[in-house]
Amino acid sequence: DVETGVIRVLKMVGVHNCGIPINPLTAENQFIGAQIQGASWALFEHRTLDRNVGTMVNPNLEAYKLLGPADMFEAVPILTDGANAGNNTSATGMAEPVFVPTLAAIANAVFNATGVRLRELPMTPDRVRAALAAAGKGGKP
Repeated sequence: DVETGVIRVLKMVGVHNCGIPINPLTAENQFIGAQIQGASWALFEHRTLDRNVGTMVNPNLEAYKLLGPADMFEAVPILTDGANAGNNTSATGMAEPVFVPTLAAIANAVFNATGVRLRELPMTPDRVRAALAAAGKGGKP
């Protein structure tokens, strides 16, 4: 939303070659969990540290925002099961390979929708509006 700067993920489709999953339902749930964590990190999570002692100064859910039920999107995991030649078990990681590209996918979706590239996480409404204003595309910093 270019007026408010709010980014809302409606649907996320992801594909991952996870080798041969022992439990496909658990693998799908792990995949969805990584998508949720990636979206939460991309849009909400911001850890603030005390510069003198290095402790977290926002260690509660009032100050440290997370993706909540109202922010949830339709998650579509597509697992391709094929032998992984990289090891003798045909297994591969499930969360990390999904988590990292989720951040880039959201940033690219924002760019495609607005023409503005955000390069700092989380992609908060304030940062979206500031980037739009700096690019002369509307928004109020």
